[in-house]
Amino acid sequence: MKRSKNTMKRSARVFLNDLNQGKAEELRAFLYLCHDVLQYFTDVFWARGEMTAKFADLETVHLATNRFGITTRLSQGLAKQAMEIVASQRKKPTKERKKPALRRHVVTLFYHFLRLEEFKGEEFDFAAVFVGSGAPRLAAPFRSTAPINQFLSDGWTISKTIRLGIRRGRWWIELIFEKERPEPKTEGRVVGMDSNYRNGLVFSDGQQVGQKLHARVQIFDKREKHTRQQIKEELAREIKKIDLAEVKTVVVEDLKKVKDGKRGTFSRTMNRRLSHWQYAYAVDLLERRCEFEGVRLERKDPWKTSQHCPACGRWDKRNRRGDKFCCVFCGYSDHADFKAAKTLELLGLAGAYGLRSLPNLTFASVQN
Repeated sequence: MKRSKNTMKRSARVFLNDLNQGKAEELRAFLYLCHDVLQYFTDVFWARGEMTAKFADLETVHLATNRFGITTRLSQGLAKQAMEIVASQRKKPTKERKKPALRRHVVTLFYHFLRLEEFKGEEFDFAAVFVGSGAPRLAAPFRSTAPINQFLSDGWTISKTIRLGIRRGRWWIELIFEKERPEPKTEGRVVGMDSNYRNGLVFSDGQQVGQKLHARVQIFDKREKHTRQQIKEELAREIKKIDLAEVKTVVVEDLKKVKDGKRGTFSRTMNRRLSHWQYAYAVDLLERRCEFEGVRLERKDPWKTSQHCPACGRWDKRNRRGDKFCCVFCGYSDHADFKAAKTLELLGLAGAYGLRSLPNLTFASVQN
């Protein structure tokens, strides 16, 4: 299913806690079959070197139809998903590409296989009705949740596409919500954002959130799922506090490869603490906020942003000492994270990806 550029998508997961044993066994057989077919198609497309997200040809679809005894429609849907899984490797450098291994049992189901209906009764709110075309014919009732109710009250609509999966023996479906994306803002200011393990998210317009997370991380003895989840929940609350009313663009660092070559740099204790500072997750939440409010988010090269002086345009590793920035050339001084956010703001105003292309970037040069 092609995603519209003018549509925002969000998801909410709900567990099917009231399935009887018979229905659970039918779903298990269906899900495990889908998993085997997905892996089969993934192997086929990987061997062929096909890394496009297009629909598979009918001859390829029939390979699984004959091998697994499934319907053509189900085979087509699973082939499409497998092609998207393989195509995800295309974005990686050639040396880093490897055949996807499907460890989780999850399948995306279109309206041909499943639809949502309001449950006619007081005990449940909805029912996921499997309608055949290769899927088992059964209905799985479930109660609504606070996130689902919030989406519906905010004007989101439920997509016809649903994900089905199992985790630790518990069945779940993931509802996908859609809403028209607002037009991007044309007026407002460009704001840079620097992320710091000790100081949280620091913005060039003076805003700062998440500075209390550092103290929280210090009390964790080791990295565990529940400790990381606590930080995620706290990050979500902090990002809701950001005021984007007068902002049209937020500029952040592109830290996708920031850990490359850093193995062994920090102690085990520091690595544990740094792992709790989930920058990628924080930026993802921020990007969702920006999308919802019509704010553009841009990623920039982090090279020398912490050492660059926005006043004179020069950089030196001596400029930064801990949380303090003081330019050895012109004497400009400020908090290091706020200064880094100002440099990212400069890159946004100049329309440049990094300082390599504009080595003498200053606010004066942008204004001129």
